[in-house]
Amino acid sequence: MTPFLAVFLPCIVAYGVTLAWCFDRWNAETQYFAHCWLLPLVAALVLWLRRATWRTVPRTCDRRGLLLLGPGLLLHAAGALLMVDSWSAASLVLTVPGAAWLALGRERLRGLWPVLWLVVFVVPLPMYVEGRIAFELKEIAVQGGAWLANVAGAGIERTGDHLRATGVNGSLYVASACGGLRSLLAMTTLAYCLAFFTGGPGFWRRAVLLVLAPALAILANTLRIALLCGLLRWFGVEFAQGTGHDLANVAEWLALLAALLLLDRWLPRRTADAALAVPSMAPGATAASLRVPAVALWCLAPCLLALSIYRPAVGAADRAEGLPRTLAGYQWIARDAAAEERFQQSLPQFRELLGTSDFTWRTYRTADGAWLNLVALFHDTNWKSVHPPRICIEGSGFDVQVDDLVPLPAAGPAIEASRIVARRRRDGMVFVTLSLFGTADWLAGDYWDFTWHHLPRAMLRANMSGFQLRVEMPVPEGAALATVQQRCAEFLVALVPVARERLR
Repeated sequence: MTPFLAVFLPCIVAYGVTLAWCFDRWNAETQYFAHCWLLPLVAALVLWLRRATWRTVPRTCDRRGLLLLGPGLLLHAAGALLMVDSWSAASLVLTVPGAAWLALGRERLRGLWPVLWLVVFVVPLPMYVEGRIAFELKEIAVQGGAWLANVAGAGIERTGDHLRATGVNGSLYVASACGGLRSLLAMTTLAYCLAFFTGGPGFWRRAVLLVLAPALAILANTLRIALLCGLLRWFGVEFAQGTGHDLANVAEWLALLAALLLLDRWLPRRTADAALAVPSMAPGATAASLRVPAVALWCLAPCLLALSIYRPAVGAADRAEGLPRTLAGYQWIARDAAAEERFQQSLPQFRELLGTSDFTWRTYRTADGAWLNLVALFHDTNWKSVHPPRICIEGSGFDVQVDDLVPLPAAGPAIEASRIVARRRRDGMVFVTLSLFGTADWLAGDYWDFTWHHLPRAMLRANMSGFQLRVEMPVPEGAALATVQQRCAEFLVALVPVARERLR
């Protein structure tokens, strides 16, 4: 039996749904992982160029490959069982090299391990991790870019995601996709390919390339923001957001490629790679049988595939948008054209972070001018993409001062809501936020209660569709925190039965 039929094909079957999830993330609107489409071609090219070496080594069945393949399949099983796609995808980092080790043997893989470890760069990050890193990179780029522009005399002021030049009408909006995560991931991947597929095996050369590539990407994106600030000052908003933005993007990528290639050229290189030397094989060495591993994998693969495919039915996709426009004395205030444009620009990032498109972010106002923000999210089998309210609040430019649970008796006996008191960095305004997680017959404010409610039900494929409701309200100067909190609680309690009705 060939290695492909015995090992590789059953692994492909077992990971069918996971691979589809990876491909979907590669095509995401944020384009953070768009470069991943090239990596299978890179791997195939390297294997073809080195074929004269590895083809001379007989393949053997090496059971030590199970040291990687076994844990990889166990992690995949856990991800499939709990419907956490990112866990299953992460298990590929162990499964791919483990399967190759088992099917081909360590000697044939000598010098080819870097090709197998390319799988690290094709596995998308979990959505929460991706969103958090993107936010932190954006903060670095915006703050650093504005500072550099001001050193050059641009007179830039920052207001949240907007950069304004004194005396210039309009502002430059910095979207989440401009944070630099895409260039950081692409440049790190390119540095890995340069380090391991060209120039020989020098340790320091590889280390320097892998360490400096992310730093260069962050620096280049900061300089790009600074350049855009200069264009904003001297050529206006329209040019900076249009032609100037496109030119700055091209300049950033060209500068990064040139810097990385020049750095690689400057670093010491070796012409011979000892790792590619053909090992001597003992006379009469034979390959161990693949029959037992093949039978085990073919028995396991359909089970893992079925576990990945079978999930509870998904509800409607417009539940959040169907929430009422008037509730508890508050009237929904639609975004103006500029705010709607900014929201649409950030929408791909929101979808990536939340793991769903069934959410809404609204502002409500009373007749006396009091206002609050509502974030409502509905989930089905993607319950694991829901995360603690603190994550979004910190990621929106707030410093959390209080994070606890408070009683919410109007919602039911022993019900508590998550309470967060946070100060907005850009203007110092304090907000109080109350949040609840719920289903048609269950309600709680603690994220870990939410997790332990859905976790065992997910294993039995019995988890229910649910929601996360978050209400935040500013605390005006001189106002009592308790009064503002009570108004949030009244709106939240009035919203719960409406949200439950949307689940039916």
